[in-house]
Amino acid sequence: MPRRRPGRPRLTEPSPEYRQRLEEIIETGAQVFHDRGYDAGSLDDVAAALDLRKASLYHYLRSKAQLLYFIFDRAISLSLQRLDEMADIADPRERLATLIAHQVRMVAEEPSLFSVFFDQRPRLDDAFEAEIRQKERAYVGRIAAIVQSAADAGELPPVDARHAAHAVLGMTSWIYKWFDPVRDDPDRVAETMTSLVLGQRPPPSAPSR
Repeated sequence: MPRRRPGRPRLTEPSPEYRQRLEEIIETGAQVFHDRGYDAGSLDDVAAALDLRKASLYHYLRSKAQLLYFIFDRAISLSLQRLDEMADIADPRERLATLIAHQVRMVAEEPSLFSVFFDQRPRLDDAFEAEIRQKERAYVGRIAAIVQSAADAGELPPVDARHAAHAVLGMTSWIYKWFDPVRDDPDRVAETMTSLVLGQRPPPSAPSR
């Protein structure tokens, strides 16, 4: 058998340029689906917003359904990444407070992404649903562990950690419906929600004489 002639090595990972363009497509797709809705928004709209030919999009995705999946995957992957950033916080109270603040800021900073994630779930293709649901379960499980740690440390009353995780997620995620960047400050929203969950830590008692 003749030997294969040497040539350029095969690429095993997408180039930085490819990944950057795909991120732009995902971000633009989220904006289009947020503004027009998934049913009315089209790949033509996405291509026009990026000043691309529609055919060029097919180098990065196969269909509008796959673009919606990419948007969902970005939202849940970003959420999991934020949890990874908290792994080194040792204090259970601080870790839960940081989680609440991160969740609020994330939704406030990416309104189109999370609006599509929450509002267009019925449009997600069944072929992608299982993967997104698996990541969601992992996310809720990790939040439940943070809640349980705070309860074990006496920072929360005894609670069902899974129920409490969903409560925290519901409270912090729902801001996508009402948050107004002109009127509302993410840090103040986070402070309010942290106080609702954790209350105010009492000042240290004075030493006895």
